[in-house]
Amino acid sequence: MGRGVPLSIPVEKNPSRRPDEIESVFGLSLDVIHSALVSYYRLSEEEARGAEEDLFTWFQRLSRRGGAGTMPMKLLRISLLSAACQYGRSFQLWKLGGEQSADESLNRLLAREPDEVAGDLERRFDRESS
Repeated sequence: MGRGVPLSIPVEKNPSRRPDEIESVFGLSLDVIHSALVSYYRLSEEEARGAEEDLFTWFQRLSRRGGAGTMPMKLLRISLLSAACQYGRSFQLWKLGGEQSADESLNRLLAREPDEVAGDLERRFDRESS
């Protein structure tokens, strides 16, 4: 006996954010991201600009994933800040080649979890935008 009539399962497209919303969240966060990459993680201006381009591409992709369309903007921003901190930390650790930095404040920052640093940045963002 055959399989019968195939089941028809409606596929609902996940709602996604409009590109201008994503650009707005990214644009409003950019000063904080840039400051973190340059001041906290000690990336050069050129390295920070490259990181920002990579982060924007990643953020656009994140916004198109399932569930992101219903995610509160604040949560999207926290995800972006967390990704920026992970990027800065990983890049700086790579630059140091596994060695400690001569800068003790940088070593303390690199010892922290990126999500923890992102939480600090989010609180800073909230203070600056209120």
